[in-house]
Amino acid sequence: MPKTLSFPGFGLPKVTPAEVKRFEAAANIKEALIQEKLALAEQYAALQEKYAALQEKLASVEQALGGKARALRADTRWSPSATDIQRGRSAMLRLFEQPQNLPLPEFARLAHKSRQQIYKDLAAKPRRLLALSVGPRRQRLPDWQLDPLRLRLTQEVLKRAADIDAWTVFQALSEPLDSLGDRSPVEAVSPGNLDAVVKAVYNALGVH
Repeated sequence: MPKTLSFPGFGLPKVTPAEVKRFEAAANIKEALIQEKLALAEQYAALQEKYAALQEKLASVEQALGGKARALRADTRWSPSATDIQRGRSAMLRLFEQPQNLPLPEFARLAHKSRQQIYKDLAAKPRRLLALSVGPRRQRLPDWQLDPLRLRLTQEVLKRAADIDAWTVFQALSEPLDSLGDRSPVEAVSPGNLDAVVKAVYNALGVH
């Protein structure tokens, strides 16, 4: 049996059986690669169809939500009436006059500081004390700031709330928060959770 193959009349080189096997293996690999590319192309086409369907569904959802939003939008912008303003002012005044909000002289006496030092703390940037005011009335300071830990909490919040009015900061510190188990920050703060409570107040204020 001949060890090489020849093709008379064609002038082609002789090929050994080993070379034939090697070429056959290469051809099989190439065929496998082609089949793999075809399979990937089919998968890509299927994904494209799914993507197009999702885009169409998303467009319909956005259209539906847009219609609902337009239905909820008022024709005219709401603005508080004189009665609403007066009611809000009365509520602020009642809160302002609560016993825990101390007049500045009384706060200074209990803090063992001069009035001048209290004024300096209020005017500092960032503020070192939180004070409330209603119109021309004198300022009042929440008494929780007489406690060193709660004072530190207040000062940490004031560092990043310089542009937020005192009443908003007061509410964020004194009203219950879900993240603190329905306790206010000044109630929930402890030496071990100060940073977490400060973060909760920042979240309530929208400060990041």
